[in-house]
Amino acid sequence: MDKFQTIAQGNHAKRLLEDEVLLEAFAQDEADIYLEWRTSPVGDDRARQDLFHTLKGLERLKARLQAILDAGVLAARN
Repeated sequence: MDKFQTIAQGNHAKRLLEDEVLLEAFAQDEADIYLEWRTSPVGDDRARQDLFHTLKGLERLKARLQAILDAGVLAARN
């Protein structure tokens, strides 16, 4: 990927990370996951593991978008 593509992707990631609807969706999903976890039966390890993995997937998605943004910022500086 060339410098201009990296910058363009970084700009797109920035727009996504600043999008109020997307941020609200992330926040609501996190809140729903925590609520499900807190109200899950103590012995339901499988459900708790699934919720943990879902939460980690959401965190990875946000981290990936941030990494794309950071790469675009760095490319724009050079």
